[in-house]
Amino acid sequence: MTISDKKVMIVDDSKFWRMVLQSVFAKLGVKQIVVAEDGMKGIETALRELPDIIITDYNMPGISGLQMCLYLRSIPAFKNAGIVVLTGSDDVINEFWAEHSGANKFISKLLPKDVLESELERFISNDYSTSKTKEMFYLTGIYDVLEQKMRTEILNREILSLIQYARDELYVVQKLKNFLEFFSRFSGLALLLLSPVEGRIYNFGLPLSKTVSKEKLLKYFEKPIEPSDWSYFGNFGSEFNVDGLETVVVKYQENEIGLIAYEGASDKWSLSKVLNEASESIALLFNTLNSFRELKVASAVDGLTGLFNKKELLRFLEETHNLAKFNRTIYYVAMFDVDNFKKVNDTYGHLVGDEVLKAVAAILKEEIAGKGIAGRYGGEEFCLVITKAANNDEVVETIERILYKVRNTQFPHGKCTVSCGVVSSEGYESPTEVIKAADDLLYISKKTGKDKASYMFLPKNREINQVLRQEQT
Repeated sequence: MTISDKKVMIVDDSKFWRMVLQSVFAKLGVKQIVVAEDGMKGIETALRELPDIIITDYNMPGISGLQMCLYLRSIPAFKNAGIVVLTGSDDVINEFWAEHSGANKFISKLLPKDVLESELERFISNDYSTSKTKEMFYLTGIYDVLEQKMRTEILNREILSLIQYARDELYVVQKLKNFLEFFSRFSGLALLLLSPVEGRIYNFGLPLSKTVSKEKLLKYFEKPIEPSDWSYFGNFGSEFNVDGLETVVVKYQENEIGLIAYEGASDKWSLSKVLNEASESIALLFNTLNSFRELKVASAVDGLTGLFNKKELLRFLEETHNLAKFNRTIYYVAMFDVDNFKKVNDTYGHLVGDEVLKAVAAILKEEIAGKGIAGRYGGEEFCLVITKAANNDEVVETIERILYKVRNTQFPHGKCTVSCGVVSSEGYESPTEVIKAADDLLYISKKTGKDKASYMFLPKNREINQVLRQEQT
């Protein structure tokens, strides 16, 4: 498109400057020139005339040049239009607002006329144009533009208000679901948040199983992060597929950090429009949730093994003990120690020792999944807090399976075993007593041959002390 083919709009509340700019563009060969006296009329004229180049004063009554830029840039038709903001001697434009206003260039009115003409000529020679297609132009008047801008601001403000609750991720996700339901009902919704430390799937009504949910949702990413762990929240079904699943990938600074998936939307158009208009705010919210999760994991997880550290383990144990007393239920604690670990370190080095600890931790984590938590108590000692076991026999089966897996695993240096002590919480007044009893039983296992577990499911301190005295005599 040549200069003569382009349509130029001049917006300035000064009649003098409108005349100056008209003469400049006429001299440059522009045949189509339209003018407006202020920002409001500028928007109306732009919507009617669809200019390729917009030259606007910065400081005008009512709507400023920057506000007009923002309004017009929110319309797809003006995405590739060229916009220049002219500034006077008293205009002070903060760099941040200038960069985010949508203008392509800022030119001072104080420049000599020949320099100003050269600047404008170079600008309109660029490949700027406004789309004239119907699909790109969907607003018909200034009040449509203002309403659209207001809607977008309200949507973003509502979503960004959730950031203050980022420490409670489940609460935020529930509130976001409720917010989306204002615009459309759906038969199923899932939100996936993805960070290096943990992937989380929140399921509200999709009948997919956990495994299928993970596999299916990750397929919508181009380059998904591979989290070291996964968590699932909500009710999952047993289906392998769903019909008509709609998805929106959430990106933050070009990184794929989340996904919103839904089916059976009663108003697809409204929901899609809201997700598009609020995409940046949703991305910021998801990124904040991921950051909080990473900080939480970093403060609670042992860096070598990926299990909970001692501080988090004891915190969980205390909460579990108090809850068990209140509900009159029991839980189990199992203490593990890697047999002859000092010899491994002394013979093969600490790097090999670290690999042994990581391998044992992986076995513990796999076996405790869904039943409780695993933590590194210190050195080569590990601890399981088992909160979901049907009976004593199930606990014994779990522990014996762990012992079997460890003794049959090929470690970097060869074979390895662990010893274990296991107690139920029944009869103990404090979590400290429970973990001490388990540790005492671990001592018995170490002293009576290793590669074994000692159990006490009706624990009383005097009984453990009696056994210890017998072993010491």
